[in-house]
Amino acid sequence: MKGLKMTIAKHTINTILDTLGENDFVNVIAVRCTFNKSPYSQTQCYFLLVEELHVKGEAQIKNAMKESFKILNEARMNGQGSMCNQAIMLITDGAMEDFESVFEEFNWPERRVRVFTYLIGREMTFAQKTKWIACNNKGYYTHISTLADVQENVMEYLHVLSRPMVINHDHDIIWTEAYMDTLFYTKAQSLLLMTSVAMPVFSKKKETLSHGILLGVAGTDVPLMEVMKLAPRYILGPHGYAFLLNNNGYILAHPDLRPLYKDGKKLKPKPNYNSVDLSEVEWEDTEETLRTPMVKGQTGSMTLNIRASVDKGVRKFCTTKAF
Repeated sequence: MKGLKMTIAKHTINTILDTLGENDFVNVIAVRCTFNKSPYSQTQCYFLLVEELHVKGEAQIKNAMKESFKILNEARMNGQGSMCNQAIMLITDGAMEDFESVFEEFNWPERRVRVFTYLIGREMTFAQKTKWIACNNKGYYTHISTLADVQENVMEYLHVLSRPMVINHDHDIIWTEAYMDTLFYTKAQSLLLMTSVAMPVFSKKKETLSHGILLGVAGTDVPLMEVMKLAPRYILGPHGYAFLLNNNGYILAHPDLRPLYKDGKKLKPKPNYNSVDLSEVEWEDTEETLRTPMVKGQTGSMTLNIRASVDKGVRKFCTTKAF
């Protein structure tokens, strides 16, 4: 896979990565390729590593497939990841090996892991085998011969993954991460932290229900200060406060979260205001005893020693944190 094929393959990988959200987990396994020396690790920046891929040696697709199934099966057994769809995206210019034994060992008959195949280049010799891999593992086969084909063809896997959820009416309501936006009132406007709540709208016609046709998205913007009004202030005490974080541990609202800074007479948002972790603000939660159960959605209470903004933050007092 050299020249144009490698360029198409890289573009395909990057397009797939672009479809992933903050709740998705991903790993890249490259066969017949190596990574150039880089100051970045694989977990730090996949996009840079993809650009540095180059061909070396013979492809060992079967070994990569086994390793992929092992990683996904282990994650499922240990309750790791998002516990939703699991998929392998095989990007190749030719599947010459026989994978039936691998599927029998790791994926059949349950077929918990979907396998999507992308055949790169104009050559159609391996189309039948590549299609067989996808069709026998609840996936989807795509032939990408030019760079112009990438965007549209990559998006097909999303429709395949969404169909069972559409049929079972199991699609989630999504709350986005915090972002800055301007609210307009009668004569004034203000820059506020916002979140959006949205859900997909699919066709419910009987003749198209099994196709998972996406009609659009319904949603609305919600100021986070309106959400914080739901906190029971009357039981928090004189030094008590409520805060809000998402399922990835990032703060949505907190008294010590200062998302704006003054630039002359204007207030501007700080670059990383929407990726501040709870452990960076609740100073004494060094072992994440508070953060971890909150991210997991557990309920209860605990007592922690924290440093609160009393006497300019120099006094420490014990408070009960409820979650």
